[in-house]
Amino acid sequence: MDNMTKERIKAWTPLGRPTLGIANTEHPEQKKFETFARQCQEISAAISWRQSTQPAALPGFFLKNNILYSALPLERELLPFLKGLDSLEKPHPVNDIQKTLDNIEAPCRLTLYIALQCPHCPGMVERLIPLAAACEKIYLHIIDGSLFPDKAQEDKAMSAPCLILNDDTRWTGAVAEEEIVDMIVNKESMDLDTKALKTILEDGRAEWITQRMLTTNRLFKGFSGLLLHETWSVRLGAMVVVEALAEKAPALCSDLEKILIEVFSTKDIPVQGDILYALGEIGTPDTRNWIAAQQEALSHEDLKDAAKDAIQSIEDRLNI
Repeated sequence: MDNMTKERIKAWTPLGRPTLGIANTEHPEQKKFETFARQCQEISAAISWRQSTQPAALPGFFLKNNILYSALPLERELLPFLKGLDSLEKPHPVNDIQKTLDNIEAPCRLTLYIALQCPHCPGMVERLIPLAAACEKIYLHIIDGSLFPDKAQEDKAMSAPCLILNDDTRWTGAVAEEEIVDMIVNKESMDLDTKALKTILEDGRAEWITQRMLTTNRLFKGFSGLLLHETWSVRLGAMVVVEALAEKAPALCSDLEKILIEVFSTKDIPVQGDILYALGEIGTPDTRNWIAAQQEALSHEDLKDAAKDAIQSIEDRLNI
């Protein structure tokens, strides 16, 4: 941290006293963020620092639960960072777009790649932090692509600023808040991916997922990923939705059934067991025959029992 940065932090008078969480990771760049936080503490008491317990793949500072800043706010990025901290106290999205933000029903992810020498990046940071501060359904991750080049390459962020919405829609260069919010609101909600649906599920809104699929008579693009997720609690939550779909819209389950059968052999035993359970809830006579054909190849006793139960469930449900 250079002397000019230190002087600017000393001179900053915040609207409140923000509390920032330091993400705890095993990443090689972790110490740089811990050092920056320690230096800030030595310079000024305006910011309260704590160790965050939120999971994070990259080092950074949690400005709020839904805002992770994986960059070191130096040089031209310091001022928008400090302005962003002020917006946490009193979020005031420009041009009176709060009503539009209030119409966002499902969580979304915005990933902004920046670089210290980028002339347009400070403006994007200054626009986006207030948006996420004003709407907890927007999960904002600001990343210094030069500090984390592997992540930038993974996300195909070749220039800065680069803004990515839910891993697909992207903008390069400066973008107006209205355009970003309009895209979030009007983007086809049934395109929600597994990550977004997982967030909704963990918020206790399995019923919302169910009702949206029943209302539109379509599966969410990422729903099957919940049933195949490595985390048991996520699969369990998805099972609740499957049970409701099986009861109220069995025809909607045919596409899901095909996906589960197709990937069955590629999954580990716990996931295979849950696939068999789901197939028991939604399966057809053809599914019953497929499960019966798999039984001989199943070596694990738990899977054999799950297959037997799934067959019985289909037979009972269809009166076979």
